[in-house]
Amino acid sequence: MLGGKVIAAFATFLAVLTYLAIGAAIFQAIEQEHEIEQREEYDKQLNLLLDKVDPIFHDELKAPCHMIEILEANPNNTAQWDFVNSVIFCLTIVTTIGYGATYPVTDEGRGFCIFFALIGIPLFMACLAVYAQHTANLIRWIMKKLGLTHGLEDEQTEKMQQLITAAFCLTVILTFSGYLTYKENWSYSNSVYFTFISFTTIGFGDLYPESNTTDFHIIFICFLILGLISLGTVIEAQTTNFGKLLNTISSSCDCLCKNRCFGGDRVPVDE
Repeated sequence: MLGGKVIAAFATFLAVLTYLAIGAAIFQAIEQEHEIEQREEYDKQLNLLLDKVDPIFHDELKAPCHMIEILEANPNNTAQWDFVNSVIFCLTIVTTIGYGATYPVTDEGRGFCIFFALIGIPLFMACLAVYAQHTANLIRWIMKKLGLTHGLEDEQTEKMQQLITAAFCLTVILTFSGYLTYKENWSYSNSVYFTFISFTTIGFGDLYPESNTTDFHIIFICFLILGLISLGTVIEAQTTNFGKLLNTISSSCDCLCKNRCFGGDRVPVDE
């Protein structure tokens, strides 16, 4: 039984990875060609401009031109649609984070983005739910092995499990924030802010890492998935708690209304 669940979880994860890889390859094929054309057109226009200027001013002219390109031009003029960046872009789609740092600009890319999201989002959410459940089961198993649940009632055990899950999630957030502070030279508060915005899939896009190395991308993807699972488990638990609280309030209001309507003095009704 356990082996079947593990195989199913692994198969789901493998399906998501395969889907991301296929999507990344297609986006790369569509958008990279357009990106190269944009770069060539920019270089052509820059060279035409430089031909009209005395060579001694070329270096002084190139710097502001490149700055204008970065600040004002389409982001895809400077972004690279290589395979790894395309995988991260696909991940921001299926997780619904959508930073906005990179996006398709061709009609084909935008059309495929819609199709990719329609399948990828429910697929990833299903995978996330499976691994969130496995994470909860793992924490429960560790608690039993350590004897933390001995003599506790089910409700107390559930609260302790939620606390441990929250502590694990906080550890992931603080660790990834420290890594971002080191790699991006951000303040630690900005790193925590970016991490939380990412793990909750809010994804404002006001901050985005500039590191473009393969090792950074791998660590970024691993932490992002781990954070989504851990924080998703915490949010699910809190949703359940709020649901119970609302049910309690609703039941109390219902009892109060019944007591006022049927338990107290009733106004006589003329026949």
